[in-house]
Amino acid sequence: MDNILDSNFSKAFAIAWSENQGGYSETIAKKTLNFAKTQGLKINTVLDICCGSGNFLHEMQLSGKKCTGTEILDSYIEYNRQKFPEMKFIKTETMLDFEGLETYDLISCNHDVINFLPSLEDWGTFFKNVYTHLNNGGIFIFDFYTKRRLKGWNEVTYDENDKLEYVKQITSDDESKTTISNIYYINLNPKANASSDEKTYTLNDYEHNKYKKTEDTVTEYFFENEDILNQIKKAGYRYLITTDANFAPVSGISDMNRIHIIAIKREAVVQKPAESPAKTEEKPAETTENKETTSAE
Repeated sequence: MDNILDSNFSKAFAIAWSENQGGYSETIAKKTLNFAKTQGLKINTVLDICCGSGNFLHEMQLSGKKCTGTEILDSYIEYNRQKFPEMKFIKTETMLDFEGLETYDLISCNHDVINFLPSLEDWGTFFKNVYTHLNNGGIFIFDFYTKRRLKGWNEVTYDENDKLEYVKQITSDDESKTTISNIYYINLNPKANASSDEKTYTLNDYEHNKYKKTEDTVTEYFFENEDILNQIKKAGYRYLITTDANFAPVSGISDMNRIHIIAIKREAVVQKPAESPAKTEEKPAETTENKETTSAE
């Protein structure tokens, strides 16, 4: 391929990822909104962890939600702040960094990003951090590649359209982790595109370079499904659904390559006893210690 620029992870990757994977994020957002509606759960505020190119949040915003995204990569933060200036984007050092975050009605972590965490203890810490930052009745959704999928996964795939050429190489160590490399070649001057579409890329104008190469390599870790589910339960979630990509509940998770989790935070409701009628005696009324009673929803 002629005139390929030097490889780098920059805003170009955010653009390419949005073009190639953004539709998946938007679909998950729509399914999440539908789930909340059918379950009678309110969503006013949304936090998307490692929000990538912001497609999930954009769909939420279109439904009137107040949206916040976190990202580890400066390139995504820069891209999203330019594309969605009305949203809040926060740079974090790691996925486990929740400092300065508020509480939310919905917290999401999509595209198997949680597989980046290298230990089961890290997964447990992440689940607890999310739980702490959920409002009562709040929804936590995420998805992960199962051990069944990642263990022994060795593959090279290629795809192309008039805007992108895309190569993915996957290599597993067969023990605990799998490396996934994504390489994009962005067509800076696609003949089939109108000029208005070309402006979407907002890349520098390379007069003699047709393609811009951008790539990323990540390592994903896998664990037993039951161990992951136990970590979620230990974090305090009382309502848990395992689903497929269509949000259809599934029970036979041992046969699944990717699992979507919907977890609901339902804390016990604390009720105070009704106050006694005021006494009419002239002497000061005797006081009794209020005792709180706890009843589960």
